[in-house]
Amino acid sequence: MQFTQPLFLIGYAAILIPILIHLFNFRKYKTYYFSNVKMLQDIAQKTKRESQLKHLIVLLLRILGIAALVTAFAQPFIPNKKFNTQKGNVVSIYVDNSFSMEGNTSDGTLFSDAITNAKEIINNFSYEDEFVLFNNDFAGQQSRLLNKDEALQTLDEWEISPNSKTWNEILSFEKNVCSRSLKSNTLHYYLSDFQKNNFDFSQFKHADSNLVFLVNLPAKQINNAVIDSCWFLTPVFRTGQEATLTVRVHNFGDEDIIKLPVKLYINDAQKALTAVDIKANSSADFQMKYQISGTGTQLAKIEIEDTPITFDDQLYFTYQVSSTTNISTIYEKTPNRFLDALYGKDSIFSYNAMAVHAIDYGRIKQSEVVILDEVVSITSGLADELDQYLSNGGTVIVLPNAEMSAASWNSFLNKIHVPQFGELVNKEMKVGSINRESAYYKGSMEKVSDNLDFPSAKKYFQFTQLSAGESIMTFDNRQPLLSAYNVGKGKLILSAVAMNDDFGNIHKHALFFIPMHNIGIRSIMQQKLYNIIGVDHYQSIRTMGQSNDDVIKIQNGQTTYIPEQRNMGNETVIYFHDQITQDGIYDVLNNGTTITSIAFNYDRKESQLNYYSEDEQKDIMVQQPKNVEWITSESKDITHAISERLNGKFLWQYFILFALVCFLAEILVLRLWGKFSIKKENKA
Repeated sequence: MQFTQPLFLIGYAAILIPILIHLFNFRKYKTYYFSNVKMLQDIAQKTKRESQLKHLIVLLLRILGIAALVTAFAQPFIPNKKFNTQKGNVVSIYVDNSFSMEGNTSDGTLFSDAITNAKEIINNFSYEDEFVLFNNDFAGQQSRLLNKDEALQTLDEWEISPNSKTWNEILSFEKNVCSRSLKSNTLHYYLSDFQKNNFDFSQFKHADSNLVFLVNLPAKQINNAVIDSCWFLTPVFRTGQEATLTVRVHNFGDEDIIKLPVKLYINDAQKALTAVDIKANSSADFQMKYQISGTGTQLAKIEIEDTPITFDDQLYFTYQVSSTTNISTIYEKTPNRFLDALYGKDSIFSYNAMAVHAIDYGRIKQSEVVILDEVVSITSGLADELDQYLSNGGTVIVLPNAEMSAASWNSFLNKIHVPQFGELVNKEMKVGSINRESAYYKGSMEKVSDNLDFPSAKKYFQFTQLSAGESIMTFDNRQPLLSAYNVGKGKLILSAVAMNDDFGNIHKHALFFIPMHNIGIRSIMQQKLYNIIGVDHYQSIRTMGQSNDDVIKIQNGQTTYIPEQRNMGNETVIYFHDQITQDGIYDVLNNGTTITSIAFNYDRKESQLNYYSEDEQKDIMVQQPKNVEWITSESKDITHAISERLNGKFLWQYFILFALVCFLAEILVLRLWGKFSIKKENKA
C-alpha cells in the first residue's frame, strides 16, 4: 500500500491525545464515608473492574478512529503494477471535438465532459512530465510538447470543430509529435464517443507497449434527419426556365418521419416548400421545382428543422444563370449565313464572326464556344491558343472545308488525342441514327417517332484513329457525323459535313439544328454546387481577363481569407486547405469586386450517430494487447475510473467508513454500558 499524500501521516501524533486523557483523567477518585461498608465491598470491586474495562474499550476505539481518519487523509492506494510511477513521462491526450460530441449529458455536453476528464488526467501528473494535446483540427500549436500549466490552459481554448479523423490519421499525427520528446515512458489517452463511422478499431495498432487508455464517453442513441445532398436534372439555367432540383434527405433514426417540412431559399427568398415522409434508417429523394427569375450567381439554401443535432439541417449551394452565351466564329472567306441565323438571331447568344487572318485572341478567351467554320489550315499559333482554350474548359466546333489542309489539321487533332480527318467521300449518305440519350438531344424532343425523315449528305469526311467519345449523330454506314470528345476540361465537337449546300441538306434539318443549338446553351462552365469542408480542398472558378498579379480573396461576413491560387488562363484554381471551418456561402473577390460565390457544407459523416454496444466493446478489447484498457461507465464517475487506472486501487473511502464505525461504537459504549450493568444486577 502506498500514499498519495504521505505528509498527512504526521497526524498519527493525535493518538497521544486520548491516551493522555485516559491516564490523567480517570485516576482521580472521590472518598465516601460509610458507617459499615461490609455490604458494599463486593459491589465496589465489580464496579471498579467494569469501569476499567469500559475506559480501555473507549480508548481503543478512539485510537483506531483517529488512526483511520489520518490514514484516509493520506489517500492510501494499492499501486497499479502496469504503470511506471517514475517521473518524467510523456502524456499524450486526444480529445474528440467533432460534431457528435455536442450530445447532451447530465453535466453539459460530451465535449465539456471530455475537457473535464482531460484536465483530471493532467492533474494526476507532475510538473516534470511533458504533455501532447491534440484534437481533430491538427493545428500547428498541437504539434509541440507542453508543460502542465500550458496543457491546462490549452484545453480551455478548444471548441467543437467540423473536422473528424480516422484512427490512422490520429495515430500518425500523435507519433510524429511524441517522437520529439527524449522521455521514454509514454501514456496515451483517447477521449471520444467512438462513433463507428469514424473509429474502425481494426486500424487501431500501437507500435509500443506503453499504457493506452480508451476513455469512452457514453452517448445516447438519438434520431437525426439530415439533408444529404442535392443536384439539378439539367446543368443549363436560363431566366424564366423552370428548374428541377432533386434533394436527398436521410433519416438515421429508428422511427418513421411523417411530413417533414423542407424549404428552398434562393437569394434569401423562399422559392419552394414541400413535406416528405421518410422511413426509419433510410433515405428519400424528392424534387423541388421553381421558376428561375434572375441572372448571375444564385445563392441557395435547403433547410429543415430537426433537433438536437442541427449542424446538418442546412445545405448551401450556388449556381450560375447566364443571360447570354458568348459564341465566336472564325471563318475562311465569308461569314456563314446559317450560323448567323442559328446564333446571331437568338437573344440568348452573343454572336461574333471574325476572319481567320484577323483573329482577336482576347475575344476567344471570353467566349464559351468557338466555331472553326471551313478554315483551310490551322496555324501553330491558333493551334496553341485552341489547345489552351480547351484545357481551360472551352467548347470548340470544327466544320470542315472540302479543300482543307489535312496535314495541318491532323497535326493539331493528333496533339489533343482525338480522331483525325481522313478521306472526303463524294457519295450520298443518309443519316442513320441519332443518340437520343445524348445531353445535346435529351430534353429537347418530347416525342420521337421511329419513322423520322432523316436528311442526307452529298459528301462527307471519314475519320481515322477513332477514339472513345460521345456519338451525337451517325450515318447509315455507322460512320460518325457529329461527335463530342473531352479535351482537358473542354469539349471538341467534330462534324463530318460543313454547313453549306455543297454538303447536302443536313445543316438545314432540325435534327442537326437541335444539337448545334444545345451545344451553345450547355457550353457555359458550371462550377460545383457546393464543397464539403475537410473533403474538398480546391475549386476552379472562371476568371476571364485576370492578370497574374491579381489576388483572389474569399470572404464571409467580416472574415476574409487569401487562398492559394493558380492562374490557368480563363480560370483560376483556388485551394482552401483547412482555412474554411464554417459552413455557408462565401464571396470570391478580385480587386475588391465580387466575381462569384461558392458554398461550403459540413461533412455528413458525423450525422449517423452509431455507437459500439457493450458486447462490441468487449470484442474490441479481446483483440487488443494487455496494455490497452477501455474505460466507460454510466453509473460512476469516469474521472474516478481514470485516476483508479492510473494510480491503482484507492482505499481512503474504506478508512473513512472504519473511522465512522469506531466513533459510533464509542458513543454506544458510553451511553449504553451503565444501563447494561444495571439490568444485569437486577437479574442477579
